[in-house]
Amino acid sequence: MTPTRRFSAPDSTAGFLRPDPPYGEVCAIHQPNLFPRLATLTKLFTADYWIVLDDVQFARRDYQHRARLAPLDGSRLPQWLSLSTHLPYGRSTTIRGARPADPTRCQRRVAQLLADHYRNSAYWPPFKRRLETVLAAFESTDRLADVTELSTRLLLEEGQVAGASPAQQ
Repeated sequence: MTPTRRFSAPDSTAGFLRPDPPYGEVCAIHQPNLFPRLATLTKLFTADYWIVLDDVQFARRDYQHRARLAPLDGSRLPQWLSLSTHLPYGRSTTIRGARPADPTRCQRRVAQLLADHYRNSAYWPPFKRRLETVLAAFESTDRLADVTELSTRLLLEEGQVAGASPAQQ
């Protein structure tokens, strides 16, 4: 379990059991998504603990490796940011086992598409600086789940910096 309010390093579930959270605390269980939707962020932000569910089957048509970029104004259609993935065990590959097919290309795609889509936003300059952590993950890990979890943490931390939960923004 990972405390979402303190943003500590994730615990491994392999061979380790943490006692149940104290009565009254909220635990959210969710798969790691690439830059998750507002509803997912709200769920995680309001929880005391987040269990990263990465030992289930990877689904190509889900948000585990793609994100829908919201338009900033009414003139632009929503756009998808998708990362090409390699599934070493075919359809039975877990989220934990999914790999970026070309990490360098994925890193460039995330940086370029987000910049093209959001560079006119007042929030882009500070977000761009913090995005470097997610981009660096493509060089330090071969697990797609690590990158997607970092993207989720980035957005959760942005909500804390703004001083409000995602539901209030």
